[in-house]
Amino acid sequence: MKIVRRLFHDPQTALFSIFLGLFSLGQLQRIQLTQQIAFYLHDLVIIIFLMINLFKIKNKLNLKKINLFLKKIKKKYALELAWIIWLTGGILAGWLAQRFTLQSSLYLIRIIVYASFVFSLLKLQFFYSKQEGWAFIGLLMAVWGIFQYLLIPDTRFLTVFGWDNHYFRLIGTLFDPAFMGMLLILGFGWWQSPQIFPFMANKWKKFIQLIFVVTIVATFSRASYFALFLLLGMLLILKQIKVKSLIIILAIFTATLFLLPKPGGEGVNLARTSTTEARTRNVQEGLGSLQGWELLWGRGLFNEKSTQIYQTPDHAQLPDSLPVMLINASGLGGLILASLVLYKWLSKWWRADPIWTSLLITTLVHSLFNNTFLQPFIFLALWGSKKNNHALKKS
Repeated sequence: MKIVRRLFHDPQTALFSIFLGLFSLGQLQRIQLTQQIAFYLHDLVIIIFLMINLFKIKNKLNLKKINLFLKKIKKKYALELAWIIWLTGGILAGWLAQRFTLQSSLYLIRIIVYASFVFSLLKLQFFYSKQEGWAFIGLLMAVWGIFQYLLIPDTRFLTVFGWDNHYFRLIGTLFDPAFMGMLLILGFGWWQSPQIFPFMANKWKKFIQLIFVVTIVATFSRASYFALFLLLGMLLILKQIKVKSLIIILAIFTATLFLLPKPGGEGVNLARTSTTEARTRNVQEGLGSLQGWELLWGRGLFNEKSTQIYQTPDHAQLPDSLPVMLINASGLGGLILASLVLYKWLSKWWRADPIWTSLLITTLVHSLFNNTFLQPFIFLALWGSKKNNHALKKS
């Protein structure tokens, strides 16, 4: 009962707890409206959450505060503002050229709603630590993944519903080994922070981290393997992980990879070339559609051409690579602006919160192969777990 009281202490904390619970269910709480349009039950919680907080903010706003806020944006966030204006111009151009469809609009609305939600999380406090909530959900999803791998290793029946066929690969509740792998890497990173469950014995934390390593291996996602090694390297540089612990992790990784069953098929073959060839074609399609000045300006965010690359629910229906999507959407000009904004953010956040910034870099690298950055669950988990502004000042 004490745990229940903590989870539902007040309306704001209760909504966040419900959101995390639904989030852990992944694609199991997906409502498919049409072949290309779907929403998640946690989306409803996010909308309710935003409406309540918008009502609170509305009562505190006045014209003077709005003007001060706008001046602050112009002064401190001029570069970000220029990037947003560039993207908005591309969207308007795409709309005038009839490349902006209903599906494009829904993608745009979702990213705005999600961004508003994670931004509001930075300003709010809950009865329990937000980071501990995410760490627990990461562990819970790892456990769901273990159950799936042990009880339902053959998930090829999901092809009936439009998902990829996977055999003896951990896909968890996300139904995708690459995205599940990245989410597990986030979970591994969250548990590296000494501020997560500080009263828990260190041996149990190490054991939980090894659970994440084993489950990441079971995804047989090469992009996730690479991202994990990159994260381990950064954590070693930051002295968040000892050499002895790193050796144990690598030993467990190697032993698990050797011991896991490999009954045949492309999925468990780490030397597979089919996915590499598919991604190469995807890049060619994403960049090949650009003509003339579109190389500079792009075709508009979430334009019709990019959203038609995939037409099944298992993909984000966007180019596989984040840089390719950015070039397609905003051209080389938009990519340069995005890179400058990213450099500015990384320089600031690396000093303030190095572990979370390492997870951001890891996600961006993973996005070179799978466009993980804009995957709904990864986006929410990454940005939703960022420390509150007051917490950064204290640390």
